[in-house]
Amino acid sequence: MNDLAVVFDHVYKKFARGEQHTSLRDFIPAMAGKFWPFGKKKIADGLKEQEFWAVQDLSFSLKRGETLGIIGPNGSGKSTTLKLLSGILRPERGTYTVKGRLSALIEVGAGFHPDLTGRENVFLNGSILGMTRKEVASKFNDIIDFAGVDEFIDTPVKRYSSGMAVRLGFAVAAMVEPDVLLVDEVLAVGDTEFRARCHARMEQMRRNGVTMILVSHNLPEVRNLCERALMLYKGQEMQQGPTLKVIEQYHKTVAEKINIEQTKLAEKEKATAPPRVETGARITSVQLLDGQGQVAGEFGTKYPMTVRIAYDTTRRIERPQAMVELLWANDDFVAAIMSSEAEGITLNPIEGRGTIDLRIPRITIEPNVYSFRISIIDGQTRKPLDSTRARFIVNEGLPMPGIFGINHSWEQPRPSVTKDGKVEAA
Repeated sequence: MNDLAVVFDHVYKKFARGEQHTSLRDFIPAMAGKFWPFGKKKIADGLKEQEFWAVQDLSFSLKRGETLGIIGPNGSGKSTTLKLLSGILRPERGTYTVKGRLSALIEVGAGFHPDLTGRENVFLNGSILGMTRKEVASKFNDIIDFAGVDEFIDTPVKRYSSGMAVRLGFAVAAMVEPDVLLVDEVLAVGDTEFRARCHARMEQMRRNGVTMILVSHNLPEVRNLCERALMLYKGQEMQQGPTLKVIEQYHKTVAEKINIEQTKLAEKEKATAPPRVETGARITSVQLLDGQGQVAGEFGTKYPMTVRIAYDTTRRIERPQAMVELLWANDDFVAAIMSSEAEGITLNPIEGRGTIDLRIPRITIEPNVYSFRISIIDGQTRKPLDSTRARFIVNEGLPMPGIFGINHSWEQPRPSVTKDGKVEAA
């Protein structure tokens, strides 16, 4: 137990829905209700009406130097857990301990006074994080260089953009040299270059033995930085263990949620949609096949996939075209387009029933939840004939660093040798 840096032991934290007291008229009845509990109806597990568990019976521990990623849908209790660890919130039940100097970056500009300058806020925030004025002064130039706000260091922070504020906040937190670092989703505010710098700094801190807890929706970031992960859902632990296994479970949970939501949406659209216009062709089914030709819903990175499109036509389509769009299922964003027309592929005329196959020899995209939007198009009129969707999960089959892969090969030209035996550079 002596090497444990963080212990979170059967912790509960509850909140009340809609509890906002903006006037004395609201505040007095609310306080009376707390001291006169008969007016509120109690529900299960010690909760009163309108109360809910933001964190419920949650336990985990980290040894010194370990990194933990906390993932889960919005509202699952991730940020609440960090606020409990940092002392911003107090639990209803359970205990937690953090050994050593704690540095937390939980909210953009947390600990900054808007009317003070960046310089003044560096010293203020440093003291809040446990640094002496002498320590802050010795690291001041490093903090400003890291944040990249030297031009505005004597400008009040209320004039900063959210990106500038988070740059300065992370720079102070990173230079504290903490024993335990808590980082929430705030890095999403920074630009690409600054995020890369933050990730490099966190990787350096991890190698130096700093215990880290990272809350993020950026799963590649969690996968690259964290040895272990914890998945939360509605304040409860869904799974805890090696990062890859937890992320796989997260993908499955998100896929199920997306399936339910999109099925409801499809039913609603079907009920309100006008009668279908006959176009001459329709997609009857889409099958996603693995390397053995079996229908699957999960695929491993760097393994093959076949998209089999079954169609039925009521007339002959002389110049059919097929298009498959790859979308990030979470936000419906098009990540890639595979088009027979764009690739100069001429498909044979189609008539009656048949299939068209799209073969993907290697899946070179990061593990996540995706969907295909499949369309058949009349190449003569350029009008879509029919379209549909198919959802699937990509898990870590073979290691693939990065968001996507690029087909490539390595080559090393042979060096030429002169008559006297000397090697010349190619």
